[in-house]
Amino acid sequence: MLATMRDLTSRISPRAWRVLRIVALLVVTALIGASLRNVDWPRTAAALRDARPVWLFAAIAANTGILLCWAAFWRALRPRGELPVSYGRMFEITSTASSLMNTLPFGGGHASSVVLLIRRGGTTQRGALSTLALDQLGEGIVKVLIISLAGLALPLPTWIRAALSTVSLVVGAWLVTLLVASRWANELEILKSLRRSLWALACVAAMKAVELLAIASVQVAYGVHLSAGATLLVLATVVLATMVPVSPGNLGTYEASVCFVYRYLGIAPELALSLAIVQHVCFMLPAVGVGYLYVSARALSRSAIASR
Repeated sequence: MLATMRDLTSRISPRAWRVLRIVALLVVTALIGASLRNVDWPRTAAALRDARPVWLFAAIAANTGILLCWAAFWRALRPRGELPVSYGRMFEITSTASSLMNTLPFGGGHASSVVLLIRRGGTTQRGALSTLALDQLGEGIVKVLIISLAGLALPLPTWIRAALSTVSLVVGAWLVTLLVASRWANELEILKSLRRSLWALACVAAMKAVELLAIASVQVAYGVHLSAGATLLVLATVVLATMVPVSPGNLGTYEASVCFVYRYLGIAPELALSLAIVQHVCFMLPAVGVGYLYVSARALSRSAIASR
């Protein structure tokens, strides 16, 4: 299928590509707008008024660090036979992928990531697919570790314990599948290198560490001081709630699950809801905004050059 798409795109004229870029920008803008319609803006504004702005900016900055670590992660996963990609270009790819994953319906963002790796990263079709497969494996392993560590620090709610068992089985099965496939697929050779595998996992761990820092910053913004174990439990809830994107940006499911865990930790209902809403806002701003800026800049700059 991707080979067919490549043949079709090779026949498109530069002028047509410029039009398509503008259309893509408009589509992404429309998708973001559609996602934002589901936000309870009056409640969000009320929640933001009660927070200390400096800590919210710290949370947004920490969540931007997720994209920085993600770019390093995908560079670590890149097969050795592929042409090298600069960190700046990979940051553009991961930022745009994040924006699409948080706006497109289920599966659309991941499919777009493959196309981005091929077109913007000069990656082969097999290399792009292997990068996405290894990305899911690395994320899965670290998520299981986060939930397990949270369970060591605090008693887990029943539904999280049940989810941990299921996720562990799925991740284990995916690991075995990729290990078997690595016997024939050179693109998965990172699984045979302990040093490279540990570096890739360290990049994923750094992604979750800065996300944990962002969660703690939102808590401080509201004068809430929880233990490290309790904050880790909030992160564990987030990684579970966002594992299957049932809605664009996980709007609704994110807030409900985070509010639930804050109530479980003894936070008052109104404050728990404010924490959940603002925490999601601080995550979504860089997760969608940085990639949108890249898409906008590329589309508008190419149009400006063409109009001269």
